[in-house]
Amino acid sequence: ATTSKYQKPDDCNFEGDDLLLKRLTRYFKEDVMTWVNRPPCVNPNCKGNEDGKQMESQGTRGPVTEEEKAGRASRVEVYKCKQCETEATFPRYNSPRTLFQTRRGRCGEFANLFGTYCRALGFDTRYILDFTDHVWIEVWSHRTRRWICADSCEGVIDEPGMYEKGWGKKLNYAIGATKDSVVDVTRRYTRKFHEDEFQARRREFAPDEESSENVFRLANQTIRQQQFGKIPKGRLEELDARMKMEAAFFVKVASSGVWDSDYKEGRISGSLAWKAARNELGEVHSVNEETIKSGAGKKTKASEEDKKSESFLVESFYPSSRHENLIIKVRPPSDKMLAKSPRECIRVSGVPCAVAVSNGISIVVVDEASGCILQSRAYLNWSGAGTF
Repeated sequence: ATTSKYQKPDDCNFEGDDLLLKRLTRYFKEDVMTWVNRPPCVNPNCKGNEDGKQMESQGTRGPVTEEEKAGRASRVEVYKCKQCETEATFPRYNSPRTLFQTRRGRCGEFANLFGTYCRALGFDTRYILDFTDHVWIEVWSHRTRRWICADSCEGVIDEPGMYEKGWGKKLNYAIGATKDSVVDVTRRYTRKFHEDEFQARRREFAPDEESSENVFRLANQTIRQQQFGKIPKGRLEELDARMKMEAAFFVKVASSGVWDSDYKEGRISGSLAWKAARNELGEVHSVNEETIKSGAGKKTKASEEDKKSESFLVESFYPSSRHENLIIKVRPPSDKMLAKSPRECIRVSGVPCAVAVSNGISIVVVDEASGCILQSRAYLNWSGAGTF
């Protein structure tokens, strides 16, 4: 039997169309779209800026060219190359037809085109707008009778805790929209709904929850009036049943305060600097009171240095713009100096990695193209390292 390259160990938790959605999400992330932090320099004679790292933002403008207008660009980002001063643009297209050709963008472009893929396969799909600047889609699962989130930027489905618990987002409103309805789905993505801080963020948009609910109620009444006689009776009954089930679910989880899954990964898509600026790197997981065994077998509490070191840290070091001198050295902590300073065990062009732990496992991910240290993590044992 042929094994799908999009197969994952947790596929056993999904069946039928839900499993199809899971693999479609990974396929879309890995083989369809390309994430764009900044556009590359368009000057063919400009060498060393093919990745766009030397492009400097000049602001935004509206769509001007026929191509930008045809692609329904909401705005056009303008950049200038620091090396040759050539100007380049990055139109933020909304047209699925155009996006199918360019296959480049950020979360907006990903969600627009991925939603088109899902609808083409017959999935009931709705667009989710997070007011803290992210978008994704939800797909109705006929098997489980609920809406499942599908984030094609991350290649992940059915992990609603990813944003609050994983990325560390401070949510306020998440709105789900289809041609049939508009719904406040925030409660699916938070377990802090009734906390004062969360409610304070909501009050920036609506004076109270009753007013907020009235806005959505009136919006849905308007949609129904506009579509009167256009939707079959059976479809209307199904839509009403879904809304009632979802409303009951929101009441339940809004008071739970606990996530069912233990999702802790920070955001995958985007550069580290961009994610750090948006505070979406995720939680810092310290060792806390875990113990480690010394060489003599005696259990001791992790040192303060170890507690600080088992973290996900942003690396800002770029050894070379052209990486001719990229040198990676790995040394086991065989002498006393390395044992005291485990960060010295892994060096990239002379710079020690930012994360290490005594008597543990350190992992460093390096971008060979730029020589940049992308990620560093440290774990006390192999079971922990296996989650990386």
